[in-house]
Amino acid sequence: MRSFFKSVSRLAPLTLLAASAFVSTNAEAQQPFPPQPQPQGPPPGFQPQPQGPPPGFQPQPQGPPPGFQPQPQFQPPPPGYGPPPGGFPPPQGGYPPPPGYGPPPGGYPPPGGYPPPGYGPPPGGGYAPPPPPVSDRRDNGEMGALYVTSALYGVGSGIWLDSLFKISDPGLAIILPIGLGIAAPVGAFLWDSQGGPLHRGVPASIAAGLSLGAIEGIAIAGTQWQFNREQNKDWDFSTQTTLTWIFATGGGVGGWAFGEFFRPDPRSMGFIASGSAWGTLTGIGIGFAATKSDFSDGAAVGGLIGYNVGIVGAGALSIAHTPSWNSQKYMWGGWLLGAVAGCLVFPLYLFSDADAKHGFIGPALGGLAGVGVAGALTWDLKDPEDKQGKAYKPPFDVGVTPTPRLDPNLVPGPAFALPQGGAMLTGSGTF
Repeated sequence: MRSFFKSVSRLAPLTLLAASAFVSTNAEAQQPFPPQPQPQGPPPGFQPQPQGPPPGFQPQPQGPPPGFQPQPQFQPPPPGYGPPPGGFPPPQGGYPPPPGYGPPPGGYPPPGGYPPPGYGPPPGGGYAPPPPPVSDRRDNGEMGALYVTSALYGVGSGIWLDSLFKISDPGLAIILPIGLGIAAPVGAFLWDSQGGPLHRGVPASIAAGLSLGAIEGIAIAGTQWQFNREQNKDWDFSTQTTLTWIFATGGGVGGWAFGEFFRPDPRSMGFIASGSAWGTLTGIGIGFAATKSDFSDGAAVGGLIGYNVGIVGAGALSIAHTPSWNSQKYMWGGWLLGAVAGCLVFPLYLFSDADAKHGFIGPALGGLAGVGVAGALTWDLKDPEDKQGKAYKPPFDVGVTPTPRLDPNLVPGPAFALPQGGAMLTGSGTF
């Protein structure tokens, strides 16, 4: 029995171990298998690929393409900067100049001849207002000359009609000259008032044409009488007055056409009349000196030729340049001095057997030379009325102008950081 229990006691631990193993095996059989870790290394026969660029690879530049212009990026204004209330005011004087161009010397000229708002005139007289446009309406002085000339034309027309109708009674012969002498200026007044004011220069041209035409007719009739008086072949009074009336009327019509086409300054008519006088005096002197027999014949012909040459020459010059009244006064003074200087040739004939009559060519040409010299020296001389309304132009101007707007692309930093407003001191002059 004792051996039995010893055997049992020896087998008891083994039995407990087997029972515990059986129990644990049954418990593990009831639970799922835990996940098995996967191998982390490459599979057998795996060949790693090279990580660098392939042979011959050329890296491409990473910058912007050629000609790329970066667009300005909008950036919010920093604290303290920004547009004023109501937005930025428009630039004065138009749009700003292109980049790289500043204002002209002396700043931009103010519009209309006046300074911009907020800026005073520069020292030295200020800005001159723009000159008023030249009026196309005749002035009162022109109409006064036309009234006087037309009255004389009416009186001459009455005398011409009396000669045609052979009215010899003084009481009857005075009717037509007085009546036409009044009707002619009245007709000129109605033409100017009812037909609209005459254009500038037209009344003066008509007056000059009537006067020059009448003198032309008288000069032709006088020259014919000079050459034919001794043979009793000179024209009768009616023929002489008819010729004078025809030339006077033609001169008036020609003066109207000249005035309407060129619209001359009234001073041009005075210059043409002076030119006819200078031409006549010069022609008389040359004709008198060139005549061998009767000096009056040469003087008559020379005076008639010089008269017409003076009208044409002065008329052509007046189209290009109109001398002022002051300049014309100096030209008459030049003629007088030149004529006196030309007379210095006469004492030389005391020591010569030549005909002293030839000496008249000296004052004739001397007067003409004096007119030319005086006209050249005073060609730009102005009358007092030409200087009215003109401000003094100083040799050096100083002014205040607004600052030019800057191009934001030329200034580093935000565009809103540019200063706004301000003024600029400018100076300009001719040295």
